[in-house]
Amino acid sequence: MDITKEIIGKKIKQIRIEKGLSQEKLSEQIDISPRQMCTIENGNSFPSIETFVKISEVLEININDFFNLGKGQNNKLREEIYTLLQISTEKELRLIKDLIISVYNNRA
Repeated sequence: MDITKEIIGKKIKQIRIEKGLSQEKLSEQIDISPRQMCTIENGNSFPSIETFVKISEVLEININDFFNLGKGQNNKLREEIYTLLQISTEKELRLIKDLIISVYNNRA
């Protein structure tokens, strides 16, 4: 499973749940099957651009902010991490990447 697909899917699922929508209700509102919505949320496929726009409208996500790590919650923390990443060596960046993936894969 591609981590980018997984991240996008989990983000969509997280926001959907925060908005109090079921997977079925969201899929109905954006005109896709519940199975297709499940596939997207599980990180097995990317939503089409059209579907992603519909998801962002229903969930009230600004698409630009969705991919922008510098905006939103924990802005200061993200800025600090970004600054540290900028001064890291390639070896350190590889280690950081492996640590992040490990943490991500071991979430409860």
